[in-house]
Amino acid sequence: MRKKTNIFEKPGFAKKFHQSSIRYKYAVEIQKLRVEAGLTQIQLGEMIKVPQSSIARWENGGTNITVETLEKNWPGS
Repeated sequence: MRKKTNIFEKPGFAKKFHQSSIRYKYAVEIQKLRVEAGLTQIQLGEMIKVPQSSIARWENGGTNITVETLEKNWPGS
């Protein structure tokens, strides 16, 4: 009989899982803050000079927003 292994003990899996959980937390927070500000994805995109599709990908966890993107595109910078 094969020994059962804990998948979280595998470094590659643990790293990917951690990255995904961080991405999800950012996704939830971005959407929450945008909604609290009363902005649509289009309006937020216009404010920070990125397409609405980028906002959608950030909010669904498809891609990470980078600090560089925010710094480069934030109003007044």
